Amino acid sequence: MSFRDVFGHEKQIEIFRKTLSQRRIGHAYLFSGIPAVGKKTLAREFAKAFNCQETNALHDSCGKCLSCLKIERGSHPDFFCIEAEGQFIRINAVRQIQEQMKFKPLEAKYRVFIIDNADKMNDQAANALLKTLEEPSPVNVLILITSRPYSLPATIISRCRHIRFNPLSNNVIAQFLIDRMDMEEKKALLLAGLSGGSIGRALELNNEDVIAYRAGTFELLAGTQNSEPFSVITFASFLAQDKKGIKMGLDILSSCFRDALVFKETHKAQILINQDKSPFIAAMATRLSSEQILQNIKLIEKAGETIEHNSNKSLTLETMAFKLNY
Repeated sequence: MSFRDVFGHEKQIEIFRKTLSQRRIGHAYLFSGIPAVGKKTLAREFAKAFNCQETNALHDSCGKCLSCLKIERGSHPDFFCIEAEGQFIRINAVRQIQEQMKFKPLEAKYRVFIIDNADKMNDQAANALLKTLEEPSPVNVLILITSRPYSLPATIISRCRHIRFNPLSNNVIAQFLIDRMDMEEKKALLLAGLSGGSIGRALELNNEDVIAYRAGTFELLAGTQNSEPFSVITFASFLAQDKKGIKMGLDILSSCFRDALVFKETHKAQILINQDKSPFIAAMATRLSSEQILQNIKLIEKAGETIEHNSNKSLTLETMAFKLNY
């Protein structure tokens, strides 16, 4: 694999290519963006590119030399990926990085440390890493990866080159699913629309349990149209599963009302995320005003944010369900 095989992120790849052409590899980078958008994949490809042994490789990795193959397999002696042990990345992990940095790389031009979910560093680990960033080494490269850059100390962010990864477009994700997963177009477009701009999430959604869950969400949503209290509570209870299930349900629900708004304005079923539910979407678009649909989308977003802060899931979802316009 190389930059040529990556779907999307053209702007970020252009930054990497320019860095490689100028031979100005920084000592520390911060890759931030939504989960599973491709940050770790690009970090690995960047490391492969600036350590590639093929002299004719043009601002990219060849994917065939010994260095590229070892990094791809995760067996390179100068390539390290640090992850949380339990809830945190602890100071011992940073101390191991510092110990490794005392020596020259064994094989590579640059020794690379990828710190995944860097926002999980506890205070001691973050302070120790700051000391490392203040005394950069020319043959060691740190790449911090996070979906929550605001949780990192400003002193760490200021000492890294910050590369932001935007959510991918639905078309890019759908094309990936069609080309790489041999998926039929209609299903690819549906999963892309529900993915929130993340290829990883689109792949996660591609299983029978999720498909059944989506069908159940639409079925119960249809049963709440008379706003009868029991049906609303049943709907909220269905959504109030584990945290990942709740996020999925809210994403499906949000996509439904988004489709209703789009259909209300355009009357074009072919541009909906949930094209297979277009009769239901069309009926909702007729029944509700644009203001009511927008209010529903805001209520769903607010419920998701509240649950992220570990509030009472059942109570939050019941409150949302009773406030929605059906």
